[in-house]
Amino acid sequence: HFFTEPHPYWQQSVVVVGGGNSAVEAALELHRVGARVTMVHFLGEFDRGVKPWILPDITNRLKEGSVAVRWRSRVAEIGPRHVLIRCETDGSTETVPADFVLALTGYRADLTLLRAIGVAVHEETGVPRHTPDTMETNVRGVYIAGVVAAGLDANKIFIENGRLHGGLICAHIKSKPSRVAPGGSSPARHRAP
Repeated sequence: HFFTEPHPYWQQSVVVVGGGNSAVEAALELHRVGARVTMVHFLGEFDRGVKPWILPDITNRLKEGSVAVRWRSRVAEIGPRHVLIRCETDGSTETVPADFVLALTGYRADLTLLRAIGVAVHEETGVPRHTPDTMETNVRGVYIAGVVAAGLDANKIFIENGRLHGGLICAHIKSKPSRVAPGGSSPARHRAP
């Protein structure tokens, strides 16, 4: 379920399951390093949340045939060197070569630690309670950054806009009074009696 690096898949047959951002981006990266890519998606088009600036690229790769896609289909079986794909429309099956299968069907942040330290999480949206201007949660001194701030809607925050969170967090921390005196000791030790 995790794709980090395309190069190990060079000249390999790779089936990418999914039709969202992670699947589309992986398919493009894999294609660029020389993998033979087949995408499998249960819908008849890519997810609505796919970044609009990558849609033309994947659409062109599909049109030219350099990336294959099986729409309205699901993986029915994974074998040692193949995948059996079942078409949802007519029930037909197709065997596709596969050295690797990447199930990139969505991302959900693990909120266990945040909940354990007392960060409130909205039960319906999965959004941790935080101040958007500072990214500080309801637990003083605990900040969130990136896609976790969007909760269950991973199509709101991407690398492109999530990277701004670091600046907000740093600015907020820098704006607070120092809790440690120069030299590293507690300010309380330096107060006059």
